Amino acid sequence: MTELLDFTALFGDLVPSRPVEHLGNSDLSFGGKIEPPLKVHEDGGENGCGGKVWIAGELLCDYLIEKSNTEGILSMSKDKLNVEEPFCNILELGSGTGLVGLCAGFLARSKEIDAKVYTTDIEKLLELMDANVRLNNLDQFVFPEILMWGQPLTGKFEADAKKKIDLILAADCVYLETAFPLLEKTLLDLTEGSNPPTVLMSYKKRRKADKNFFRQIRKNFVVVTIKDFARYEHYLKQRTHLFQMIRIQN
Repeated sequence: MTELLDFTALFGDLVPSRPVEHLGNSDLSFGGKIEPPLKVHEDGGENGCGGKVWIAGELLCDYLIEKSNTEGILSMSKDKLNVEEPFCNILELGSGTGLVGLCAGFLARSKEIDAKVYTTDIEKLLELMDANVRLNNLDQFVFPEILMWGQPLTGKFEADAKKKIDLILAADCVYLETAFPLLEKTLLDLTEGSNPPTVLMSYKKRRKADKNFFRQIRKNFVVVTIKDFARYEHYLKQRTHLFQMIRIQN
């Protein structure tokens, strides 16, 4: 455990850098389904790969938009996801720009859904997430927080919190092999207990090493591919997938 926590302390330095390529705002309406479009500021590579909009995030947004109505976020998939109550306490892991959390917050506001959305990432991305929340006037629905993978959970994110997280969203979190054990530990900690939250993960297949994460995670989760959404084939052609991860109860 000490080894894991020592590694975690360096996690912020492990985020791969990339050339400064795009700096500015993107308008995302998802085919006119979100009006006005979401405005997302990207940092141009200043904080590594986290400050950019990625296709896996767009997939997860598409799914949220398609499957949500005035009864709740993902209410149209409740039977398939095997849940009874509407989701009201939502956590996005590895948020980066906060796109997926912004989309969930927009749905909560526009459909008058009583829900809180927490976008989380390393400390140096907190300012970017906060800026995007303010850019979209979603500060009453979306709350940026620091959450370092592999570190013990605290406060509202603990499994036994008074108002526990009931939906976890993760887009393109499987990209850095050295962070796989940290991501796994955080997923295990967040889903501890007899009534674990629903976990949805979108992922673009890029390298062979990624299979190591899914091989390991299947020791504690059943990984179910989700195909029942309109643009499934569109994303499949781009090697981008959506999974539900169901914690195995020992």
